[in-house]
Amino acid sequence: MALSKRLFAIFSMVEKGSVAADIGCDHGLLSIALIKEGICSHVYACDLRKGPLDRAKQAIECANLSEQITPILSDGLQLVPQDCDTIIIAGMGFETIQGILERDFARLSSFQRIIVQSNRHVDELRRWISDHHFTILQEDIIEEDHFYEVICFSTQWHEAYDEDTVLFGIQQKHALFVPYWKQRLAKIEGILTQLPKQDSSYVQFAQLYKRIAAKLKECTSIEDHT
Repeated sequence: MALSKRLFAIFSMVEKGSVAADIGCDHGLLSIALIKEGICSHVYACDLRKGPLDRAKQAIECANLSEQITPILSDGLQLVPQDCDTIIIAGMGFETIQGILERDFARLSSFQRIIVQSNRHVDELRRWISDHHFTILQEDIIEEDHFYEVICFSTQWHEAYDEDTVLFGIQQKHALFVPYWKQRLAKIEGILTQLPKQDSSYVQFAQLYKRIAAKLKECTSIEDHT
């Protein structure tokens, strides 16, 4: 089975020769692709739920890759072997991703690449990365029914990112940057029309709306001069 656009974007951030752990591997498709395409020398397919892990095991066995992919029933990074140099945490909310990273925070420096795809609050994920002075190595934006952002970072020291980068990321020239943020702007506009002005979150949404509108205007201005 071919990878979805979202999974392929994650796949593309894994360096050749890596030993990776797919945390929350679900169906095991990404783990299988990383071995079949010769990207990883070994993959640990991890999930905290027995049902999804059993399905991944079946898929791994059907692909005859049991020697190169090890399924592990693990809550986050707890049982990931020490030879792993790349971790993938995708398809979860920010709070879940944050919990996985912070429970085994001392281990993070042993990984060369940490690839994350949060379904919500990507700016909070970037702020977490920034607050810990970690380095964002790559980002991507994918459109597949929904828009997704994928971030690859390392624990190498980096000065804190500015507020513009925390919200909008390092891929502000990406072909999907403007369509993605136009959609975000429309959603916030919808929230503001429904939200009473005396609501405590109204000001926060209004400020966010202004920031996104200003960024889109800036992008349009740049395009007009190229």
